[in-house]
Amino acid sequence: MDTGTKILWIRIDSQSKRRWMVVALYIGYVVTYALAADARISSGFRFLCDFAGSAVAGLILGGCWLALVKLTREYGFPGDSRLETSRDERQNYVRYQAFVRAYRAITILLCGAGIYYVVAQQADFWLPHPPYSKPLLFGLILLILTLPSAFTAWVEPDEIA
Repeated sequence: MDTGTKILWIRIDSQSKRRWMVVALYIGYVVTYALAADARISSGFRFLCDFAGSAVAGLILGGCWLALVKLTREYGFPGDSRLETSRDERQNYVRYQAFVRAYRAITILLCGAGIYYVVAQQADFWLPHPPYSKPLLFGLILLILTLPSAFTAWVEPDEIA
């Protein structure tokens, strides 16, 4: 992994910084979702605060996502125009493991959500109202798109100088 990368003038040169970036990505989504959902039902000054906070959290979310893409570019994730032969065996293995872990996590998440949906309908548990379904769907799409890169950024060790 290219640990000498600078993103927004911040040097991402250690595993701990990459992990903080992954955490900031997912926290950024949750904060964006919560503030945007609250802004839908608020007015006045509270609406402006929610809107501004949601915009800042959205910028953090977008910045972390772009940083993940830049950091994991050498592993050849989808959208990469380079040929398969441009990666070595270790990079191919890291990419494969990231997709396997992401597939497992998404499978567990979707199965759990499906089971909860069935049980929630029968037991009158909380289910999201239609206006909040779109942001949750966006969150699922975000999770599916970022998990392989997030796993790679999370588990890769620091390069030995």
